[in-house]
Amino acid sequence: MRLAVEQTSKPGSHVARLQALAKKLRVHASSDLARDWLDATGSLPWIQPRRLYQYPAKKDLFPRSAVMKLPAEHRSLLLSREFDERAYYDGRYGNGLAYWPLVEALARTGVSSLAGLRVLDIGYATILPLRLMACLGARTLGIDTDTFPIAMYGEASDTGAIRAVKAKTNPAAVSGSIEVSRGRIGTDWTPEPESLDLILSRNTLKNGYVHPNAEYAHEPNVRLELDDRAFLRVVRESLRRGGLCVIYNTFDPAEVGPGADGRSPFSREDFASAGFEVLAFDEPDDARQATFADVVRAAGENTGSSVPKALLTMVRAA
Repeated sequence: MRLAVEQTSKPGSHVARLQALAKKLRVHASSDLARDWLDATGSLPWIQPRRLYQYPAKKDLFPRSAVMKLPAEHRSLLLSREFDERAYYDGRYGNGLAYWPLVEALARTGVSSLAGLRVLDIGYATILPLRLMACLGARTLGIDTDTFPIAMYGEASDTGAIRAVKAKTNPAAVSGSIEVSRGRIGTDWTPEPESLDLILSRNTLKNGYVHPNAEYAHEPNVRLELDDRAFLRVVRESLRRGGLCVIYNTFDPAEVGPGADGRSPFSREDFASAGFEVLAFDEPDDARQATFADVVRAAGENTGSSVPKALLTMVRAA
């Protein structure tokens, strides 16, 4: 194995940044649920640098547990990379506290507590939002097709039971949990019928990713391996009656590429046919997204050259 030397931050330094940012966002929070979710950053553990492995010129990453099962001649080809606490909590796609507007949307719809709820995050990318929900008593499951989160969150301490934090929305201190899985819902893994209370997707189920224009069809995108209605049937059958499915997408329409189309990939008619009541459909949430960007930028974090727009779609299992 060959070592790739990368700059890493000290354990605890990024946790401190997240906690400071959460306090600044808390000023703008409009619900107990969002305030408790942000406050749960106070319980985040420090993370020691982690080594993951990959073949040269390939993106797939493997944890040490998987590498040790390979023949010696394969292990000798691998490149070892070190990832720090920031990479652990932010993943590949930026600050996980960006879920704050989505949590606010749940509260506006009447979700007053996550305690005891079974929550699936499609394309979760980073463990931070899952952990904060688990701290409030949710039993969370993240599913993704990327190898990075599976490799990164492969240690025993990353998943399983999560100790509850003291919170207004979880007065009985119900403990939550985290599971992570690689694959696609409905093909690689199908939830038990009526086993979920919430299904979330942030920046995964974009129209531009699921239904890319011809010029972007060669890009990785999001391949559901099911047609739209079959996918929504799986989602509906997985939710208990009254359960919610939330699609929250941020995007910059001035950019090029499939990610610039942040609309829901499914129509109102598709949702209705699958047995959903549409509560919000491509509803703009630009003001809250702008607030998040302003707070993050003021904290010295890089948010890019523009403030992305946001669209919220929320449906209830009828």
